[in-house]
Amino acid sequence: MVARAGWVATIAALALMAGAAVTGAKASAKHDTAKVTPAPVAPSRPNATKPVSTNPAKPLTRRQEVEHAIETRTIPERYRSSVPKEYQKYIPFAKDR
Repeated sequence: MVARAGWVATIAALALMAGAAVTGAKASAKHDTAKVTPAPVAPSRPNATKPVSTNPAKPLTRRQEVEHAIETRTIPERYRSSVPKEYQKYIPFAKDR
């Protein structure tokens, strides 16, 4: 609880400082006759089209796997080894996701 109170106090202090900075900028803008244009912002990443996360997708839970099998009317891929090879062509196995 103490850690949470510390975070709340920190966030409140940051909000007050941000509010004071904005208010101060507005007050000084009243007296300043020159127009201020914002500086162009450089992109934070040079190539923004790459995905941020390179981690592989998490495997589905059993419940999600069953729901997906019902929706797509397929059998999960992990059961393929239980079916003899000559009968696998008759069973609609799901592709691994």
